[in-house]
Amino acid sequence: MSTNLGPNLPDSLVTLLSGADLRSKVGMACVLVTQGADSYPHPAIVTPGELVAGDTSTLRIALYQESSASRNLRERRVGTLCLAHEGAGYYVKTDAEPFSADAPAFDGLAVFTLKPRHVLKDAEEGAEVTSGFRFRDLRGEDVLLSNWEPIVAALRATFKA
Repeated sequence: MSTNLGPNLPDSLVTLLSGADLRSKVGMACVLVTQGADSYPHPAIVTPGELVAGDTSTLRIALYQESSASRNLRERRVGTLCLAHEGAGYYVKTDAEPFSADAPAFDGLAVFTLKPRHVLKDAEEGAEVTSGFRFRDLRGEDVLLSNWEPIVAALRATFKA
């Protein structure tokens, strides 16, 4: 059964999604669920190279400009981020707003601010969520990090502006 933690991310999720220590997050993925034009949920895999938490109440995400997830966030402005962390499942229900940013790292990407409305933690005594979505980039870790690092740096910089 899930527990509503309120509208703020727990500190452990802010740390996880801070954009720091990306190498340790290679292979980790979350699922972003948006509402499609057909009213059905639309899942999209999102990695730590596309998502940064600036604080407990604000995330920024960079998605392909013309992806279904970007279109859904622009049109319906809601999404739920689903992930596993520290033995529990988390469902972060968010309001989404397009964010204007012109960093070169964002070429071809749409950036959104996600504001948590409800953070649900799904945990059961005597049970542990052992993993969420995982992936392996067949080009290698160094190539993946060379793609992630400029995007994450640009996302982190948006919180300092």
